[in-house]
Amino acid sequence: MLRARLYAAKDAKLPVKVALFISGPNLVDPSPDAEVDQLMGGNLKACRPMRILKIFEITSNDPQKIQELEFPISKRGDIQKAGLAVVRPPAGEPVPTLFVENVWSEGPLEVRPLSHRTLLACDAAKPRDQQTREVIGRFVSRAFRRPATTAEVERYARIVDQAVAAGEPWEAGIQLAIQSVLVSPKFLFRFELDDRPEAPETRAIDEYQLAARLSYFLWSSLPDAELTELAARGQLTANLASQVRRMLKDKKAQALVDNFALQWLQLGRLQSHAPDARLFPSFNEPLRASMAEETRMFIAEIIREDRSLLDLIQADFTYLNEPLAKHYGIADTAGTAIGQKPARPGAQPIRGPNFVRVSLASPERGGLLQQASVLTVTSNPTRTSPVKRGRWVLEQLLGTPPPPPPPNVPELDKPDGGPLVGTLRQRMEQHRRNPACANCHASMDPLGFAFENYDAIGAWRKVDGDAPIDASGELPGGKSFQGPAELKTILLEKKSQFARCVVEKMLTYALGRGLEYYDKPTVDKISAALERDGFKFSTLAAEIAASDPFRLRRGKE
Repeated sequence: MLRARLYAAKDAKLPVKVALFISGPNLVDPSPDAEVDQLMGGNLKACRPMRILKIFEITSNDPQKIQELEFPISKRGDIQKAGLAVVRPPAGEPVPTLFVENVWSEGPLEVRPLSHRTLLACDAAKPRDQQTREVIGRFVSRAFRRPATTAEVERYARIVDQAVAAGEPWEAGIQLAIQSVLVSPKFLFRFELDDRPEAPETRAIDEYQLAARLSYFLWSSLPDAELTELAARGQLTANLASQVRRMLKDKKAQALVDNFALQWLQLGRLQSHAPDARLFPSFNEPLRASMAEETRMFIAEIIREDRSLLDLIQADFTYLNEPLAKHYGIADTAGTAIGQKPARPGAQPIRGPNFVRVSLASPERGGLLQQASVLTVTSNPTRTSPVKRGRWVLEQLLGTPPPPPPPNVPELDKPDGGPLVGTLRQRMEQHRRNPACANCHASMDPLGFAFENYDAIGAWRKVDGDAPIDASGELPGGKSFQGPAELKTILLEKKSQFARCVVEKMLTYALGRGLEYYDKPTVDKISAALERDGFKFSTLAAEIAASDPFRLRRGKE
């Protein structure tokens, strides 16, 4: 609030008009020159640009009855000065004399945080009990993710009324009511009330319940105003696909990366994974965090740009900062290897902790399988693990997990219990001679060996000890490959199987339960739609949201 105290000289013939103004070189909304030229005062030219806030008429000419002016103003960083100027009198009239006692600012007048003002917003003209019910009704509806009933509003409003009657401030009563709402099971759990619990037939959940399911699926949070408004009008089902696309573009869709994708990819283990510090001295906490952030930003880009799910296997871009770029041997945003000349003009060096998008120029990187986060969590602390890497591909990308190992089978030992010798591949081949191990390893090991060029923390290498890396393999069925690039080509030939695996993983997450035999038609339908639409991520999310298990309530069996 800007305030001034002043009065006019007693000989003034006409009421004196003064302007309260603000000024600053970066003022974004200055008054026109024609208005400013009507003002008089010392050194006004130095105050331009200025904005005239208000013209006041000074009627007091008594120093015992000083007139006080005030004008409310929000915090503005472009203000450097505030002051008063006399409005030029009509032609022929004498210039008036003013006596200014002071000009000062006062504030902030509103000290409550925005959250408090939002919670307590109500019609100030209403009686206090009606204000209480307006505030409580809005909050309960938001917390319970549906319109609050009259009984619910009255129940919580009585808490406020009782607090006020006991001498507590109204705001304190509202606080007690809010606390009561937040410990209610209706807030803590997503109840889907059913007005026909004994009905035998399958039927749709209501629009508010659908809004909540959709919001927690994609955002892990409450429905926003747009979802709630569509639910109130009974139009959410009709606009489901467009709402899914809108929600995926919102920054809150990052929750889908953090809560679904990282769980699906089993990358939570990266936080506790502990590579041997003696063997891998370059591994540290900043590098660990950078590994996880690369994958988060990469998947978020797939979602935001509505790219094909196949880019998860084979992409020509990623996100890197300086520590991770050095770990990968990449120098700039064009993917140039360290020590080589940039292959493309305009490439920028990767510097500092901030991540930048990087085009990948080498087959050594591209997609999840060649990111350090995945390669690290599928390794042992002291060495790589073709078994873990192969199993990860089977489970997380192809949806065909191998059976658990038979009991009492030692790791990398001969059948007679003696130690195995040679390179890791040679030791694994000796291990596979055990008949109890051979079948499972035949499907896992070739997949894992494709990534032997990456050490236990995902750095590229060409030798294992003194022996050159052999990254070749042959899959069951006779298809052979040489290295990760050729294996990814084979995996892309299995795109339908990969897409179906992702459908099963995400549908499980969206429903909050494991899939059953009766979910197979839904998985088939979503997988077919996904393939028809080029495996777009938005199609996957929209088809899940429109599916029967997501929208319908089961009848009583």
